[in-house]
Amino acid sequence: MPFATSWGGCAFAVLLGLLWGSFANVCIYRWPPTEEFPEGRSVVKPGSHCSACKAPIHWYDNVPLLSYLWLRGRCRACGTSFSPRYLLVEALTGALFGVAWWFTLGMGGMYETADVRLVRFVIDAWFVFTMVVVTFIDIDHKLILDKVTIPSIALAYLAGFALGHAWWEGLVGIAIGYGGPWLIGELYYRLRGREGLGLGDAKLLALVGALLGWKGVVFSLFGGSVIGSIVGIVHLARARKEIMTTELPFGPFLAAAAVFYLFAEPWIELYFRLV
Repeated sequence: MPFATSWGGCAFAVLLGLLWGSFANVCIYRWPPTEEFPEGRSVVKPGSHCSACKAPIHWYDNVPLLSYLWLRGRCRACGTSFSPRYLLVEALTGALFGVAWWFTLGMGGMYETADVRLVRFVIDAWFVFTMVVVTFIDIDHKLILDKVTIPSIALAYLAGFALGHAWWEGLVGIAIGYGGPWLIGELYYRLRGREGLGLGDAKLLALVGALLGWKGVVFSLFGGSVIGSIVGIVHLARARKEIMTTELPFGPFLAAAAVFYLFAEPWIELYFRLV
C-alpha cells in the first residue's frame, strides 16, 4: 500500500481528523445537560448556527480551521467572537488521526496485513475521537456522560473481536476498569467524607479496559495520576490555594494516558519483556 505509507496518506488522515474534529465540537457543545435542555441536545438538528444571533453557518463558513481564520474568529452575521478552542479541538483531532494512521496504515504498522491495519486505524480513530469529546466535556462541565461511555464500552468490546482479542480480555478489562476506581472512590469517601473518583471516571476506565484490557486500565490510571499530579502542582502554584480544595477533572488525564497507551502498547510490552 504505497499510498498508506506516503505523506499523502498521512495528509488524508489529518484532513479526515479535522472533519471529525469539527463534529467533535458539536458533540462537546450540545451533548451536556443544561437548564434549558436537561437531556442535552441533538447533534443533528438544528444545523450549525451562531449561539448569539442564531444565524445559520453556511458550509463555506464551516470549513475546519480555515473558516475560523478567514472569519477572524467571528460570526459573519453579528460579529460575535467564537472561542479559539474550536481550533484546538479540530487541530488536536486531526493530529491524533494522523498519528493513528502512522501507527496502523503507515510505517509504524508494517508488521500486520493490510486488512487488519485498516480495521485497526478505524478503531484507533474512533477511540481518539471519543477521548477528545470526553476530555473537553469534562473540562467544561466536570461530567463524563453515560451517553458517551456506555455505548462506547459495548463498541470497544466488540472492536476487540475484530482485533483478535479473546472474549474474556475485554470483560476483565471492563471489570477492573470499573471496579478499581469504584473501590478507590469508595475508600476515599469513607476516609475523607467527600468524593474522590466519580463513577464517570470508572465508566471511562471501563471503556479503556474493554478495548485495551486490564493493562491499559492500570497504565491509564497511574499515567493519568502522574499527569494530573503535575498539572495540579502547577495549578496550585499559580492559584496559591489549598491542595484539598482544588478541584480538577480527572477524565482528561485518564484520556491522555489511554491514548498514549493505545499507540505505545507494543513498545511498552516489548520493554517489560526485555526487562
